Amino acid sequence: MSLKVTRNLQVIAVASGKGGVGKTNVIANLTAALSKIKQRTLLLDCDLGMADAGIVLGMNSDRTIEDILTGRRQYEDVVQQGVFGLNLVPGVNGAGRIMEMDAVAKRRLVDSLRPWTKSFDYILLDNPSGASSSSLSLMASADQVILVLSSEPTSFMDGYALIKLLALEYKVKEILVVTNMVEDETEGRDLFRRFSDVSARFLGIKLHHLGSVPRDSHIREAVLRKRCCLDLFPRSRASEAFERLAHRLNDYSLLKKTKRSNFFSSLEMVSAS
Repeated sequence: MSLKVTRNLQVIAVASGKGGVGKTNVIANLTAALSKIKQRTLLLDCDLGMADAGIVLGMNSDRTIEDILTGRRQYEDVVQQGVFGLNLVPGVNGAGRIMEMDAVAKRRLVDSLRPWTKSFDYILLDNPSGASSSSLSLMASADQVILVLSSEPTSFMDGYALIKLLALEYKVKEILVVTNMVEDETEGRDLFRRFSDVSARFLGIKLHHLGSVPRDSHIREAVLRKRCCLDLFPRSRASEAFERLAHRLNDYSLLKKTKRSNFFSSLEMVSAS
C-alpha cells in the first residue's frame, strides 16, 4: 500500500526585476505543470494594469482580481478553470479603478480566499515586474519567492536590485531562481552561479537554483495561438523544462513544515495595521 505525502498550502510569488524576461510564460506554464502532476493549483494574476497570464492561457475574462480587491465580487465569482484543471483569477489588462493593493484591498483578498485555503496545494502569485512597495510587500508575504532571471545585463542588475530590497527591507532569507531563455542547463547553471556569487557576497541571502528554461520557438508560437506551451507542445524542450521545474518545486515544498501559510497571517497583520 502506498501512502500519499501531504503538506500544507504553499503560496509562491513569482517575480522579475524587469519586464521582458518571460516571467508570465514561466508562471503560466509552471502552474499548468503543477496541475498536470495532480497538484491543486491557483494562479492569482496580481498585475493591475499589464496582466498577461490570462492571454497566455487563453482565458480572458471581464471579471478580474480587481473585482475582489474592490469588494464587487468574491473569489468564487471570478475564478476560472483551465488546462489540466488549473485555476486562474485574471489580472487587469488596461486601465482599472485601482493601481496598487492598499491595506483595504489586501484585507478583501485575504477574506475572499480564506474559505478556500484547503482547496489548494499551491497558490502562485504573478507579481508585476519591478519593485513597487505594494508588489514587494506581496512578495514578502509569500511562503517562497521565485525570481525569473535571464542573461541580459539589465535583467541581472534589476534582479539584484529586487532581491536586495527583499533581503534588506523585508528580511526575506531565501529565494528560488529560474534561469530563463538560456541555451541549456549548463548556461543556466553558469548564469545562476554568477548571480548567486554577487548576491551572497553582498546580501547574505540564500539562493537556490530551481532550474532553467531553454530558448524555444514553441513558446512564442503558443503565445500567438493563446495556448500554454505545455498544453500545445508537450514534447518541446520548454515544456519538458516546465515539468522538471514543477517536480523540483514540489519536492522542495515538501520540506516546508509550516502549520499555516505565512501569506494569510502576514497579510492579515499588514491589513490590520
